[in-house]
Parts: sequence; structure tokens; C-alpha cells
Amino acid sequence: MNRKISNPGPQSSRTTINWIACLAFASVLVPATAYAAKVARVFVDSEASLSYDERKNGESGAKYETYAFMKGNFYGGSFSDKSLRTPSFDEIIGTLAENMKERNYYPAADAMKSDLLIIVHYGTTSVQQDLEELFLIDPTDPYAEQSDPDGFSEVYNDLHDEIDDLDYIARERVAQHQGSMDNSRLGIGKALDRKNINKTEEFDLRVELEDERYFIILMAYDFHKIRENNERELLWTTRFSVPAVGTNFMDAYPALARAGKEYYGTSLEKYAKTSTHFGTGSVDIGTLETVGVEEDADSEKSEK
Repeated sequence: MNRKISNPGPQSSRTTINWIACLAFASVLVPATAYAAKVARVFVDSEASLSYDERKNGESGAKYETYAFMKGNFYGGSFSDKSLRTPSFDEIIGTLAENMKERNYYPAADAMKSDLLIIVHYGTTSVQQDLEELFLIDPTDPYAEQSDPDGFSEVYNDLHDEIDDLDYIARERVAQHQGSMDNSRLGIGKALDRKNINKTEEFDLRVELEDERYFIILMAYDFHKIRENNERELLWTTRFSVPAVGTNFMDAYPALARAGKEYYGTSLEKYAKTSTHFGTGSVDIGTLETVGVEEDADSEKSEK
């Protein structure tokens, strides 16, 4: 999104702010403030085999490993979302690759000699809506007993019939989209199944299930074993997702890649929630301060 900063016109006042230094702060502050209004709250679930976890994380830090990416499943969701098809797969994995360096993962010069084969699944989840709840229809609605109950009931029943038809279509769509992704499969369901979960945490996790989410899932296999024995050993899986409401996938996938940079190939005890900004680049929010005030020259002359 292109953002324009309008320069303020001349102002006639007794005092004016010294803009020399303030504009330097404003050039950073304005885009930062815009991004601050759109915080990406990312849910991260990551698990790795015990043997891999011990091998990857030594005393000297994360072990250097090479990888090759392979495109996995694309999930388009239940609604048309053009932003999902705007970035190419190469753009997505390019952004992932930059952030995976944090965990000492690097693309192999020769893909067929890499340590890991990483399958990348991405898209949006599908959330089945309760149409009666959507239209706030209550079969025991007290208004049905008002002055013209016959006329009201006729319209009311017709609307119920239409919603039943829509609900039937919705159920048919679910059958057609068995390959769709559900929020619970992003690690949220696993988090809810944990023992001794408190009420507040349970409520927060259930909120995460309510709306569609953009997500990326990385599944890393031992490529040596695939090449040598055709053995598919899954070493680690990292899932990260963010609510899709109020944003688009073009802004979401860089945020997801960035939020996951500390967690690729890790084994979390439960899950992680982290915040970043949507879109590309880095954002440092500074504090706008007045560095000096000078008297307006014209005002001083008029007083003399």
C-alpha cells in the first residue's frame, strides 16, 4: 500500500516548531504508526523428534543445515480470496529462507544434496458458519406473538426455509472440501487438549478457532534417508497462523515468516504467541519530541 505524507502548509502563529529535527522523527514515525495499528498476533506450534532436537541444538548453538523446499498443499478456503494467489511460491519461500537463517538453516547449492527436504503448505482455513446465528434467528422469537402473528410467522417461516436451503448447500460444500484446513489442526486443538488448562487460557484458545486464519506449515524430512533408502522420516513440523480478518495474505505471509524465525525446527513445550507487524520491512516506533521553539520572525517585527 502506498502511503503519502502531506507536507503542512505555512502557518501564521507567534511560535513555530523547529521542523528541522522533527521531520527526521516524523519520517520514521508516520509509517511506524500506520503499521502499529495493524499488529499481527501470530500463533506458533512447533514440534521436533527428540533425536533431531538433541542433534540440532548443541552447546555452540543451532547446527548448520542445508535444505530444499518443495511445494505442498495450497488451501484456498471457503471464500474467494485473490490475495492468496498474488504472491508466487518462490516469493513465499524466499521470505521464509531469509528468516530461517536465524536458526542456521540455509538453502543448499545443490538441492539434491541438501540435509532436509522441507514441504511447505499454506493458505487459509475454512470455518463453517452457523447461519441461524449469523442472521440472529431464534425459533422462540417473542416477536412472533405480536399484533400480526399470522403475517409475521409466514415471513419468518419462509426465511427459515431459505436458511435451511443455504445450510444444506453449506454442508454439501464441506463434503466437497475435505482437503480444507481447520483451525484446530494448526496446533490450537492440541493446545486445548492439554491437561490442567485454566479457564482463561481455554477461552483465549477457543477465540482463536472462531475466524479464518492465514497459515504456513513447514514439514522437514531427512533428505539423506529419502535419497538412500526412500525412507520418509519426519524430523520437525512448525505451524504458524494469524487471523485473516482485517488483512490479506500479501501482508500476512511476511509477518508469519518473521514471527516464526525463532521457532523453526524447535520443539515447544506447549505453543507460543508472538506479535509483529504485517507486511515487509522493519518498523521501529520512535517518540516524536519537540527539540526547540523559535519565535516567528514576522511576528517579532510587527511587535516592534
